[in-house]
Amino acid sequence: MAEELERDLGLASVIAISMGAMIGSGIFILPGLAMAEAGPAVIFAFVIAAILVVPAAISIAELGTAMPEAGGDYIFIERGMGPAAGTIAQVPSQ
Repeated sequence: MAEELERDLGLASVIAISMGAMIGSGIFILPGLAMAEAGPAVIFAFVIAAILVVPAAISIAELGTAMPEAGGDYIFIERGMGPAAGTIAQVPSQ
């Protein structure tokens, strides 16, 4: 006799499936749609975006190594400008 698997999904499983679908579509499907719409100009747009993002990524990496605490942007802003600015600046953008 074949043994059947349980047919239940927990919260962690549902979140993992949802995040995988969102990340997969953002990485693989949307650039393809943009390429079909704009053609080779999409590559130029990605290069421009990378040039603009690299300095910010380097800054965040440097701050992360200087202040190795959980909290990310909130910690950096709170240390630099105070707790009120850190609380206001913590907008759910991610």
